[in-house]
Amino acid sequence: MNSLYLSITTGILLGLAFACPTLFFLIFIAFVPLLFVEKACLKSANQYLFFNYSAIAFLIWNTISCWWIGSAHLLGGILIVVCNSLVQALVFWTISRVANKKNKPIVFFWILIWLGFEYFHSNWDLAWTWLHLGNVFSTTPKLIQWYEFTGTRGGSLWIILINYMLFALVASKHHRKKYILLSLFVFTLPLALSLYLYSRPISSEKKVSFVALQPNVDPYTNKFKIENQQKNYTLLLQQIDSVCMASAPDFIIAPETVILPFINEDKVEDSSEYQQLKRISNAYPDVKIIVGTHSTAHNKNYNSAMFLSPENTQFYHKHWLVPLFEQVPFQRHFTWLPKTTISLGGFSGTYSQDNTISHFKTDIAITPIVCYESIFGAYCVKRVPSESGFIALITNDGWWKNTLGYFYHFNFSRLRAIESRRDIVRVANNGISAHINSKGEIIKATNWWEKTTMSGSINCISASTFYSKKGDYLGRIALFFSLLLLASLFVKRKISCNN
Repeated sequence: MNSLYLSITTGILLGLAFACPTLFFLIFIAFVPLLFVEKACLKSANQYLFFNYSAIAFLIWNTISCWWIGSAHLLGGILIVVCNSLVQALVFWTISRVANKKNKPIVFFWILIWLGFEYFHSNWDLAWTWLHLGNVFSTTPKLIQWYEFTGTRGGSLWIILINYMLFALVASKHHRKKYILLSLFVFTLPLALSLYLYSRPISSEKKVSFVALQPNVDPYTNKFKIENQQKNYTLLLQQIDSVCMASAPDFIIAPETVILPFINEDKVEDSSEYQQLKRISNAYPDVKIIVGTHSTAHNKNYNSAMFLSPENTQFYHKHWLVPLFEQVPFQRHFTWLPKTTISLGGFSGTYSQDNTISHFKTDIAITPIVCYESIFGAYCVKRVPSESGFIALITNDGWWKNTLGYFYHFNFSRLRAIESRRDIVRVANNGISAHINSKGEIIKATNWWEKTTMSGSINCISASTFYSKKGDYLGRIALFFSLLLLASLFVKRKISCNN
C-alpha cells in the first residue's frame, strides 16, 4: 500500500511541476518516491510489479499535464495520454531491470536509457516531446541559459542527477555528507553558469522592424468553412495593406495557413490568392511578407510558410507533422495504411514533409518554424544559419481552446530562443503572439483569443551556438550506449539459456 501512495505522489509531483509554472521546482524531488518504490519492488518475486506502479505514476503525470488534448479530440487525447504513460513506464521498468541485472546504482542506467528514450521519442513517426523532462523550465529562462550548449536534454540530465542524489541522501545510512555536497554542487553549478550567461549583453548586428498579425479566426467554427475562406483572406489583405500604408515595416508576418487554397509552387501566378498578395508586395517594395499557406509541388501537398518580396518567392514546408491529425504514422513504410487523418474542427488533411530549403534567404537569414515543429529543439536549431537573422514562428494554437495547451506551446518558443541565441517573432492565429529575445525573455506579447497586431524592432544576430552545431549529441550518445547495453544483456541471456 505504501508503494501505491508513493507512486501516486510521484505522478502528482510531476504533473504539478509541468502544469503549474510556479511549482516547477517540484521536478527536483518528483522521482524520489518512485525510486523508493523501485527499491522495495526488487524484493518481490513478481518482476512486473514495478512496471505496474510506474504505470500509475506516469498515467497521473500525463493526465494532469496533457488532459487538454481531449478538448481538441477526445479519443486522440486519451490515446496520447495512455500510450505515452505506458511507454514511459516500460522505459523506467527497463531501467530498473538493467540496474538489477548489473548490480549497479540505478542512476547510471537511468541517465543512459532515459536520455536515449527521449532522443528516440523525438525522431520517430509517433514523436511526442511535450513531457521531456528538460521542458519543465520553459517559464524560467534565467535558470537555463546553458541550454545553448545542451538543449533540453541537459535539463533532463540535471533533473535525474538531483533526484537520485536526494534519494540517496534519504535512503543511505552512511555518506550523507557526501551526498549533501554532491547535491549542492550539481544543483548550483548549472545555476551559476546560467546567471553568468544571462549577464552577458546581447550582441546584435542590426535591427529590423516587424508587424505580427493575429487575425483570431476560430478554427472550429469559421476558418476552415469554405464559405468563409475568401472573406477571411480579404480581411487579412486589407489589414496588410493598411499596415504597409501606416508604417511600412521591414517585415509583416501572418500566422499558419492563412491561405487555405493550395498554391502551386511551380505556377504561383495561377493562384488568385497569391496574385492579390503579390500586388501589395509590389506596391510596397521595401516590405517583406511571410505568411502561412497550403502549397503543392511535384504532386505533394504541404503545410508551408511563404516568403514574398518583389524580387522572389520562397516556400518552406513544415517537416514535423502532428501524428494522426496531419499525417498517418508509418505510412511511408506501410503503404497499405489508410491515408485519411483524424478530422479536427472540420479540417482533415495529409501533408508531405520533404524540404528543399532550411531558411529564407534575403539580406538577412530568416528561419521559419511552423507550429508543431517548435517542440523539436534540435530540428529547429540545426536549421539556423550562422548568418545574421531571426526566427519567424507561425502557428494556429486555437485548436487547444482556452487550456494549458496553448500556454505550453507558447513557452517552448522561449527554449528555442535560448538554444539558438536568436530573437523570435511568434505569430499565432488566436494568440499568444510575441517577440522573444535571444535569452528567452518576453519583450512583448498579445492576449489570447484577441484580434490584434503587434509591432516592434527585432535583433538580427549571427554566429552559431554549440547546440546548433552539434545537435542533440547527449541524446545520440545515450541512445547508442543504451542499445549496446541492452544488446549485450540480450546476448548474454541467450548464451546462458543455451548453456
